[in-house]
Amino acid sequence: MVVRIRRPSKGAPFIHPIDPAPRTAILARGFIETPTARVFPEGWSERARRFKPASIAGPLQLLRRMARDTWSFDQAVVVFTYTGGPVLTTLDRDSLWKAFGVPVFEQYLNSKNRLLATECDAHAGLHVVYGCAQFVKDGFALEQDLCACGNPAPRLIRGSRIEELAGLLA
Repeated sequence: MVVRIRRPSKGAPFIHPIDPAPRTAILARGFIETPTARVFPEGWSERARRFKPASIAGPLQLLRRMARDTWSFDQAVVVFTYTGGPVLTTLDRDSLWKAFGVPVFEQYLNSKNRLLATECDAHAGLHVVYGCAQFVKDGFALEQDLCACGNPAPRLIRGSRIEELAGLLA
């Protein structure tokens, strides 16, 4: 019997918005694999399909392209948006939800895939996970009131800089 020892990989942890996290195909480089999350840096492939994910996670641009085909997942689509890049618009959210048939959650990451802000079940903005002062410095408005989901973390307000960028980059 051959025992494979997994070496710790370099990369960022992937934090799924659903707990417990379902089998997830991460369609981007730079994440640490877990028993329920596998990394497919080449994007959607036969290898990713054989993994039989209940959800997928990947960059907005890739998921926009995938939405042109018919897909079926059981849990969620997690959209990675990055500092300085395109952001998830209302039109994106609606088209991805329709194409994949599951809820869409945005995760705002830095260039090293560190989670900066994440969307909750209430879809009432992105809860700041790291770098609150940086968001204010970058011109984002923050909501301090308790979210409907119960999370007390400040949220990036939709209609602040995120929506302004969406209009410029759409």
